[in-house]
Amino acid sequence: MAEFRFLHEEAKALLHRTSFALAADGVTAETLHLHDQRIPRALITELGDVTSVPQSDSGYCVLKGILSDFTEAPGPTPSSWDTADPGQTRELDVAFALIAGVTGRVFGWRSQQDGRLVHDIVPSKGFENMQVGASSAVKLEWHTEDSYHPDRPELLLLACVRNPDGVGTDVASVRRARLSDEDAALLSTDPVLLYPDDSYAGSWSGDGGDSARMLTLWETADGLCMRFDPPYTKLPDDRPDLRAAWERLGEALDSCATTVRAEPGDVVVVNNDVAAHARRPFTARYDGTDRWLKRILARGPWQRLESERDEPGYAQVQVGPYPSLHPGR
Repeated sequence: MAEFRFLHEEAKALLHRTSFALAADGVTAETLHLHDQRIPRALITELGDVTSVPQSDSGYCVLKGILSDFTEAPGPTPSSWDTADPGQTRELDVAFALIAGVTGRVFGWRSQQDGRLVHDIVPSKGFENMQVGASSAVKLEWHTEDSYHPDRPELLLLACVRNPDGVGTDVASVRRARLSDEDAALLSTDPVLLYPDDSYAGSWSGDGGDSARMLTLWETADGLCMRFDPPYTKLPDDRPDLRAAWERLGEALDSCATTVRAEPGDVVVVNNDVAAHARRPFTARYDGTDRWLKRILARGPWQRLESERDEPGYAQVQVGPYPSLHPGR
């Protein structure tokens, strides 16, 4: 069951005033961290209360309607991320970045969407059947965001700008997946090869070598964690037992999945170490009315396996992370 969180109306009004004032002065999502002294401490405190890392075993929460004041007239859905005009939704992007900046240190990838911090996730012609956010005609399979990289986000934030067809985002927690002890042990000790998805141009040459092999599961004091991206995984040919356990994990996620049908103004926050997400197929119209999400990645003080420090990350370079707007995150 979804964990809904609500920002008080007074705080929503303060978020609206603050974001519009900053945007009017030329502040963008990329420069917001330079103006943190202009963000009311009361607003950061209120946001901090609702944006903490999802602690339930579900691995996600929904900030219900937190951006509803910014999505009433966003303009037409762009045909692709690179045709999106940042000025069209500047106030929304600033407000979204402000929310994300309270959860942790926001960042982007230099080779993904031109290094922007706020990504536009829209269906695009030519990508219909690919395993990327711009697809539409196929199911976007289970994945944890940027699984290939040791510095992947701990939190994934998805803001709904438009979703007239109620396209669902599926979320499934490894802590609710019914795995046998044997499968969990195998996936915690025997590595696989993960590599970047097709939204990163020229990022994989065919083999990451043994140094790039990663564990699918690991245990923390809070519970089991996961790193999973089937369309971009290479499994050892001589390990049918590992392949079978890995496939059973996908089936277990199917069995415990929840569908979130975000409405304009909702922000879905996913604990990227706990929950995988997927997207149902839909028919894109390419007429300016299609589903439109905004995405931000955030990092925090969480700790992962020591062995990940030696991974090459396929030479992908982060933009940021920028300082957190919230003390201690």
